[in-house]
Amino acid sequence: MALTTILVGCDLSEHSDHALERAIAIAELHRAKIVLVHAQADEASGAAEGAPTSALIEQLGEVSAAVHAAEAIRLTDKLAEIHARGLVASVVSRIGAPGEVLTSAAEDEHAELIVVGTHGHTGIARFLLGSVATATLRRATCDVLIVRGASTRAAFSKPLVATDFSPAAAHALSRATEVLVPGAPIDVIHAWQLPAGSWGATLLGQARFPWNTVRDAVLASAQTQADKLIAEHHTQPVQLVQGPPAQVITEAAARDGHDLIVVGAHGKRGVRRLLLGSVAETTVSHAPCSVLVVQGARA
Repeated sequence: MALTTILVGCDLSEHSDHALERAIAIAELHRAKIVLVHAQADEASGAAEGAPTSALIEQLGEVSAAVHAAEAIRLTDKLAEIHARGLVASVVSRIGAPGEVLTSAAEDEHAELIVVGTHGHTGIARFLLGSVATATLRRATCDVLIVRGASTRAAFSKPLVATDFSPAAAHALSRATEVLVPGAPIDVIHAWQLPAGSWGATLLGQARFPWNTVRDAVLASAQTQADKLIAEHHTQPVQLVQGPPAQVITEAAARDGHDLIVVGAHGKRGVRRLLLGSVAETTVSHAPCSVLVVQGARA
């Protein structure tokens, strides 16, 4: 399915510039419109704290005007650059929290994809709860691409799609091609685990609890579902790896040099949809590369 509108979070930082480079490359694949979204701080509410003097307010106003003027020039330059590549583009600038501004603009523009950059280093501290990317993930009703890594104006070429064989995972697999170089091979991985309590039961011994039989049954079921997925989507063989899903996914991506992880999001919109510790959010938090989080079926 072709994308028609791609929305890009643009705070004029190096990270948002990286996100924009990826977005431009993806837009060129689909001849999609790009909407740059810039969230402005609500300076009026901030100025009320501490009861500043009228002179200070005037000085802050002058600084704010200069900052906004500089931002407007840079946004205009980026818009001109996109237009020069033959793409349709526009700018949305609103006051508010970036995550809220991004997701509300995406709904208004009927965007199929939000692209944002993320800050920080590898590990838990790289992607903190409350960041723009996290807030966007929790509020968005469309797919969200979190761009990480060196700046490059190219679609992705080595994706890793995570599957639990659910409808959400099927949507993720089908939409992965929207952000890929045409013809790019897609690796698929499934993390399997023994049923809860199995390891404790092994203490009883093989005679009293045949855990090998349980393991073989779990693997056989996973292989059956993998074979069905391969037949339906013509993918490469599915990797079946034992372990916690987010850990299996991120370690495989790092080991094999993938430039994109694709995961499906489960549940409803809002904070309860992507709880801290969920597979999607934990994967985003620890991924060594960019991550595409796919929502449900499109209308």
